[in-house]
Amino acid sequence: MYKFYVTDNKVICVTTYAGKTVRGVAKCDPRDTFDEEFGKSLAKARADFKVANKRYDRAMAKLDEARAASRKAYDREEDMWNYLESAEAEYNRALEIMEAYDNT
Repeated sequence: MYKFYVTDNKVICVTTYAGKTVRGVAKCDPRDTFDEEFGKSLAKARADFKVANKRYDRAMAKLDEARAASRKAYDREEDMWNYLESAEAEYNRALEIMEAYDNT
């Protein structure tokens, strides 16, 4: 949803992203003829660009979070495989000792 505010030679487009206000501004050069529709189009494009930039930055941050969680999970899995191998070796040593007693 967009709201437009038009003053003398300026158009401001206001929208929101993630609950925050984002503004796009188009200001007419004093040497040009003011065109309200063009100003609205330009102001909207500038607001949309800001939103797109914010979305991109947020997506990159979320990807970084996901990668960090993935690395942590991978490290945890590796630790658990090492733990399992250690427990299996300990179990096999204990089993060998028990079998040695059973054979006596």
